[in-house]
Amino acid sequence: MRTQIIVLHRYAYSDSSWIVKALSPDVGVLSLLVKGAKSKNSQFKTGIDPLAHSEIEIRYNHHKGNSSLIIPKEAYLQNYFPKMRSNLQSLAAAQLMAEILLKLGNEKSNFAEEFKWLLNNLECLELNTVKGNSLSLWLHKLCDILGYAPTLSKCGQCGQELLQGPADLWPALGGAVCKGCLGDRKPGYDPAFLQELGNFANGKSDERQVSWLRIENFFLGHLKVHTGALDNLHSWEWLLETRRLVEC
Repeated sequence: MRTQIIVLHRYAYSDSSWIVKALSPDVGVLSLLVKGAKSKNSQFKTGIDPLAHSEIEIRYNHHKGNSSLIIPKEAYLQNYFPKMRSNLQSLAAAQLMAEILLKLGNEKSNFAEEFKWLLNNLECLELNTVKGNSLSLWLHKLCDILGYAPTLSKCGQCGQELLQGPADLWPALGGAVCKGCLGDRKPGYDPAFLQELGNFANGKSDERQVSWLRIENFFLGHLKVHTGALDNLHSWEWLLETRRLVEC
């Protein structure tokens, strides 16, 4: 069987081999045992490096009674994204995307959409330096792919279009509410953040880093609540550190 992959993570299996975790549009997150891959003469070479986009030929390792362990026969590198790797902030953003998908595993079985959306973002990071809202857009789309996206452009209570942004967020309704439905109640979210979220939902750019960070935190928290799978995101801390380094 041939399938495309994006390598999410790998770790040593022995002195000569790797265990590789990769996302395939056909079968989801794969666990690959790549024998002899550490050798300088290995046919796999950069094709199984983290964040590499490759095409592989695989066979299942039935002999050891573990059908989840897959041995790739060959790997054909499609894109190594060298420009993305040379930009510290772009690389950190890509690593975070990979870690999130790895932790989600085969959640909801939306393999093809997750793969396409990740590949699209890696290609964008290769062509351009990371944009302020790129991670927010990726997280929002991932919520949508998984069926967890909060409603932000319409009131979940009355259906009114929220052209000026939400008055509050009510998780029980699946997202935003308008001023009329909120009534005299005090919003549970900071009004400044609600305005930023409304601007984001309506495609209005905001160049302030603090706005991006608050929106990213919102979607990360939203995914964490709905999936229960995003504790201890090491790449998130690394991304924040790279941003601090760029600002210095």
